[in-house]
Amino acid sequence: MYRELLSVDLPTVIKVAAAQNLDIQQARYNVDAQRGRYETSVGALFPVIAPALTFNAVDGVNQTANGTLTAANFNTIIPAVSLQWILNPGRVAYDIVASKKRLQASSELEEAAQLDGLRTAAVQYYDLILAQAKIAVARQAVQEAEENLRLTSLRIRAGTGLAADEMRSRAFLAGRQQDLILALNTFYEASVALTVTLHLDSTVTLVPGPREIDQLTLVTPDLGIDELMAMAVTHRPDLKAARTLLAAAKSDKSAAVWGALGPQLQAAYSYGGIEARVGGDSSGLQEQQRASAGAGFAFGVSSFGQMKIARANLGLAATDAERQLDQVRAQVVSAQQASLTASQLVPIAREQIESAEEALRLAQANLKSGTMILLDVLQAQNEVDDGRLRYADAVVRYNQAQLNLLGALGLLDASRLTPATTQTAGRRR
Repeated sequence: MYRELLSVDLPTVIKVAAAQNLDIQQARYNVDAQRGRYETSVGALFPVIAPALTFNAVDGVNQTANGTLTAANFNTIIPAVSLQWILNPGRVAYDIVASKKRLQASSELEEAAQLDGLRTAAVQYYDLILAQAKIAVARQAVQEAEENLRLTSLRIRAGTGLAADEMRSRAFLAGRQQDLILALNTFYEASVALTVTLHLDSTVTLVPGPREIDQLTLVTPDLGIDELMAMAVTHRPDLKAARTLLAAAKSDKSAAVWGALGPQLQAAYSYGGIEARVGGDSSGLQEQQRASAGAGFAFGVSSFGQMKIARANLGLAATDAERQLDQVRAQVVSAQQASLTASQLVPIAREQIESAEEALRLAQANLKSGTMILLDVLQAQNEVDDGRLRYADAVVRYNQAQLNLLGALGLLDASRLTPATTQTAGRRR
């Protein structure tokens, strides 16, 4: 079903996500679009250059200056270059401020998209590691179940075992085989999800490089929720973007007011020539200049609607900023709680593995000595499998919670996710 296997590690995943993630690319294009809008608003300060060439041909009659009609047969050529300048100073000034704010916000949103893209890729990478660990546990459980069935069959042939034990061993093996198949399917699903984030071919199966899951601490556990929230407010680029867009909406409101009530200045200047041909005779190209200037107001009923729209947009921007702050607060609290919970589960899960493995060893020894039945061994093996899965899950959930917490603080970047240079976010020095 899948064409090839591709081994990846966390630094590679982060590098590919930064280069190919479509959300990040879309955010970069949005920056280019906002830069173009800013340049357009600045360009409104300058006059418009309008070159023109007019040709008139009259054959028949024409109207004279006093209104009478007279026979006419002439051609006129008028080349000209015009400068036209129409400006509402207040509106243009506030439009420039608003567009500059939106350009700044788009850059901040690009940073936020990159942060979220890296966080998503890293979290999905650990999902892939967990799926791989589940396959390893399921495969080992199948091997142990096959060995139990082999030993049970030998005891039955030797006359020291029960048929019920063999059926129980077969049922146990069938259950472990089903677990292995489901684990493989979960692994493929995790691979597909990661390829989508990395913008890779989904028919390529990604395989994580490390076989062991290392616990990754990115945020010091001694930080309180107030300190974490202060860091998030300071560093989260999407919060910065929300505040910047609110400032842009305020400038839009001022621009709408100036557009409705402010004066409109206009000026025009043209330079060219005029040449006439009458009866085959040409007058030659004669210089022609025109200039005009004025000021006025252009207030219509639609101006009230434009100001109402600007006020509503300002309210929407303020609401979005408040909603964003609430979401960030919830993300910080949730990620910190998940991190604390997983940090408590990891040592308990490790102890469960050690105890379950020792219990399985004793159960197998007692089975050989005839002081314990096969059912006890199968139950002990179940406990070992459960412990291995719980430990792998606890470590992965801890790492993912740390990634989510660092992302919620706005401090996640590629350098912090490189194992050789892993940094821990803590109190600022």
